[in-house]
Amino acid sequence: MFVTGPVNRPKDAIAPLSGVIETDWSPYTFTMNWKFTRPFQKVYFEADEPYCHLFPLVRGSLEEIAPDIRNLSENPDLQKEYDHWMQSRNAFNASLAEPGSKASQDKWQKSYFRGTAPSGAAGPDDHRSRLRLKPFAESK
Repeated sequence: MFVTGPVNRPKDAIAPLSGVIETDWSPYTFTMNWKFTRPFQKVYFEADEPYCHLFPLVRGSLEEIAPDIRNLSENPDLQKEYDHWMQSRNAFNASLAEPGSKASQDKWQKSYFRGTAPSGAAGPDDHRSRLRLKPFAESK
């Protein structure tokens, strides 16, 4: 399990420390650790405020990934989509400041959210913009 601080919830004067814990076999507890980023600053966690994020992983799955760095130009189709996106993004951002513009009404482009490529081509059939995760089960 990957353990870290609450996702997308920064906290002033303190930063979460992250780790991977083998919870599939381990009977041990673990701690959620935080590092103070400002000396002598009091930090409070309110009742019911999240203090930890648990992200399940299959043990060994991270070691199976073999990342590499490539130039975008090595994939001309991807380069073309990126260039299309960059032009579209620049135009969108420029028109955000225009009162009443479509961009100012939309506020964001939503192409990724909708699962479409910058050219308008459909993304993968199994694209998800929202995960529907199962809740923790209570043991009986």
